[in-house]
Amino acid sequence: MNEIAAAAGVSKGTLYVYFADKEHLFVALIEREREMQKQGVYAALSDDPDLGHALASFGEGLVQLLCGDFAVSAHRIVIGVAERMPDLGREFYERGPKQGAHRLSQFLADKVERGLLSIDDTYLAAVQFIDLCQSTMLRPRLFNAHREPPSQAEIARVVASAVEMFLARYGTPRR
Repeated sequence: MNEIAAAAGVSKGTLYVYFADKEHLFVALIEREREMQKQGVYAALSDDPDLGHALASFGEGLVQLLCGDFAVSAHRIVIGVAERMPDLGREFYERGPKQGAHRLSQFLADKVERGLLSIDDTYLAAVQFIDLCQSTMLRPRLFNAHREPPSQAEIARVVASAVEMFLARYGTPRR
């Protein structure tokens, strides 16, 4: 906290006016970084006429974000303190993974309205797609089984498979 206060040019006491403890300050820093990074990921959910391409772009951007060093470290720290500070863990989840799933769910709901997808529960489908995209890549990073982020080629391979599976289940026949 002393180093952060010095870098910010404020007293340590001033930091505690805004943040209850160093964990809450850390979550605020994570949130700031996450907001900057996820804008590019959400941009993939544009009106790309090729639904598969839009999903692949979103999935690849998401996996790059989640498997990056910053996000992996942030997840490890939040998970480490979530048992003794459940509000902090819940806040991290609601502002990150849950919010991302809701944004994807809205995108999917629009595609259902347009007749491109057939989905009863777009939130469930969004979470399923997100989980498919990170298969074999995020957990090994979280547990330090893979020290380096996956290559772009590996991300593209796994996400392409996720898109194919997703569209096989939820896609509608082309007219």
